[in-house]
Amino acid sequence: MFGLTRWTPFGSPFQLHREIDDLFNRFFGQTWGEPAGQPSETPTTTWLPAMESYTHEGNLCVRVALPGVDPKDVEVSVSDNLLTIKGARRTKNEQKEGSYFVREFAYGAFERTVALPQGVDASKVNAKYTNGMLEVTMPAPVTVVPKKVEIKIEGQ
Repeated sequence: MFGLTRWTPFGSPFQLHREIDDLFNRFFGQTWGEPAGQPSETPTTTWLPAMESYTHEGNLCVRVALPGVDPKDVEVSVSDNLLTIKGARRTKNEQKEGSYFVREFAYGAFERTVALPQGVDASKVNAKYTNGMLEVTMPAPVTVVPKKVEIKIEGQ
């Protein structure tokens, strides 16, 4: 039986990106960057982990969902006000024979880059990996910390 899928006309642009990548991967039977018939030595980008960024208690925080990714396979760098997180999710026991009924896990390399506001001190960036979540924190520059503005009500 078929399930219903909610249609969102203005869904995530990343979802469209993934669907187009999946379409080409299925059509050509390979990941981008590999010559036909020759698997690459270095993994190519095949998925984008979910990410969120926010400010909390004077810090700028970026969280990335990396379930099944060994923290040793993740690299975090800051350069020219850009935070780059890259790594790879590797398969443990690749099944070569038989066929899958459902296979929704994505494997391979990923890379996410976030533009940081001016004034972020790269030497104060901290990264912590807990239960499949990578959390990168840094002191937010004064221009990013929200300021509460009082609303003046006239006529009362």
